[in-house]
Amino acid sequence: MPIRHSSLLRARALAERLIAAPRGERSPRPTSAPPAADSADQTVDRNVRLLSWFNFFGDFRMYGPIMVIYFAQVTGSFTAAASLLAVKKLSSAAFEVPTGVLSDRLGRRGTMIAGAVVMVTAHLGYAGAWGYGLLVAAVVLEGLATALWSGNNEALLYDTLLTAGREDEFPRHSGRVNSMFQIALALAAPIGGVVAGAWSLRAVVVLSVVPQLLCVLVASLVREPRVRGPLESNVLTHLRSALRGVRRNAVLRRMTLVSALRFSGESAAQLSPVFVAGLWPLWALGLWRTFGHGVAFVGFRVSGRVIGRVGAARTLLSGELFDNVANLVALVKPTVFSPVLLGSPAYGMSTIAQQTLLQREFTDRERATMGSLASLLGSVLYGLVALGAGLVADRFGIVAALLAIQAVALIALPLAWWVHAHAPTSPPAPGR
Repeated sequence: MPIRHSSLLRARALAERLIAAPRGERSPRPTSAPPAADSADQTVDRNVRLLSWFNFFGDFRMYGPIMVIYFAQVTGSFTAAASLLAVKKLSSAAFEVPTGVLSDRLGRRGTMIAGAVVMVTAHLGYAGAWGYGLLVAAVVLEGLATALWSGNNEALLYDTLLTAGREDEFPRHSGRVNSMFQIALALAAPIGGVVAGAWSLRAVVVLSVVPQLLCVLVASLVREPRVRGPLESNVLTHLRSALRGVRRNAVLRRMTLVSALRFSGESAAQLSPVFVAGLWPLWALGLWRTFGHGVAFVGFRVSGRVIGRVGAARTLLSGELFDNVANLVALVKPTVFSPVLLGSPAYGMSTIAQQTLLQREFTDRERATMGSLASLLGSVLYGLVALGAGLVADRFGIVAALLAIQAVALIALPLAWWVHAHAPTSPPAPGR
């Protein structure tokens, strides 16, 4: 009798499932998620892991600390070497908006792969260059690759989370993904120094092609997140729509300016070694760089936890206040401890908070284009601030130049305060 009763129960359960099936209902599955949710969650885990390795390999450039020296060796002129760095920055700025539109219209994964292929070509140009002309072509290609990734890769991460309904996790995953930049920089620099000493500068550049090839492989394994919303009829309409979206959104306008001002402040990184060399012995500069990357790595890794506790707007404001105070103390009265103050964990937390606030305000249809517009403004300000700081350094010294850069960065504080004061209690709903 118990066996018969058990069989009846199983038959009844099967009938209920068959009846519910046409209406799209599911029987309770307490131990597992629905297949669609499983697939979306698997895509999140896969893309986050691949983006992390992509960032690591992309910035594992052993020639980083010696790039100017290598350019000067090939061209025979430090002036020509410096001009190549300027061309790279200008080419990246020139390609920013077109590549953002390309990402929104053709997809994140394809844009990411295209950037990786172009970056490999640029590095092959570096490795085989015997004169100024090929190096110019290579730096233009690197600028194009950088523009293809700018805006696109962050949009890829956010769209992946948005498809799974997990966009609130963006700070945590973005912090993990971006921290890999710092690890790559910290490891690649000393290895490059050893290789250069054992063989040659060109050998360092040739070996740096390998990580870029791995980027192509990693990018090909990324899954394309689901595109949301219809696209505009043509490129110009799409761009106008993105510009209109920035103009009408007060929070997005201010956050775009904050992003550009913070990026222009990074021009201090080009002059800071001169300041540190006046306080520490020359051999210690490598240790200072490694320390800075290590501290930034910690800031990126804990950013998600901090933002989850206090919010993105408050994290951005607090981080900017801390960095500005620390930098002013280090520069106004320089001591042996000053170089340590220039490396702050707040940088990583502020950067992820800034990206979180921007991604929340970007529209789903123009996400990469809006990100590229912010990057373009930042590149323009970076060039102007770097040029002005160089003029100040020649006339008044390195400390005055770094203080001038700091003065520009201070403009971001009232803008960040406004965003903090108008921060919503919860993130905006998707699909704006």
